[in-house]
Amino acid sequence: MIINQLLPIGSFIAIQSFKAGDLMQLLGISGAAIAFGFRDILEHLLAGIFILFLAPAYGYKPRLLW
Repeated sequence: MIINQLLPIGSFIAIQSFKAGDLMQLLGISGAAIAFGFRDILEHLLAGIFILFLAPAYGYKPRLLW
């Protein structure tokens, strides 16, 4: 409950001292972090697709856990 009371006060103070340069820096850092995250996700997705298509050619039979 205390957070509900302090959050508007903290956000009001933060908005008053926020500049356009700070926003651009925040967007740049966030964009880089999101790009690295999506790169890993896409890399693993493509690896899984390659395994699905290439594994039958090499006789790989996955064991099911159930």
